[in-house]
Amino acid sequence: MAQSLPDAEIIARSWALSKTSITNLVGTKVATRLPQDAEMPFLVITRLGGTPQAGEALIDEALLQLDCYAGKYATSDTKGQPDYANAYALASAVYTEAFDQYPEIFESNGGVTAKVNGFTVANGPQRIDEPELGLARYTIDIVMIYGAK
Repeated sequence: MAQSLPDAEIIARSWALSKTSITNLVGTKVATRLPQDAEMPFLVITRLGGTPQAGEALIDEALLQLDCYAGKYATSDTKGQPDYANAYALASAVYTEAFDQYPEIFESNGGVTAKVNGFTVANGPQRIDEPELGLARYTIDIVMIYGAK
């Protein structure tokens, strides 16, 4: 039977939730989209692309964007209150954990399992202005090298 790759976003979420330096800042507030009126700070993981490595083993190099948000949302009556210090602290924690990653197996709360061999930081942290949301945002692009367990 052919092996299939687990969803990179799900595995990346499991990875982030396993790192104390990240969860000390966000708790479990890590998802693949930013919920409306979410409690801050918040980490959003989005797969931008990537390609499987050539060879016998099914190994993927998933390009991921990790967006680190902090502050208070703008409303129709109030201006947003971006918190750049906490957004950057989260981005820094993500960056450091990605840089220090060694091969490790991660399992999502839904039972999806994969081996993450490591990360390559492609870009970031980079500040992105969010005038409509009124939140602080830093983004990091990383390549997660992973495969089925």
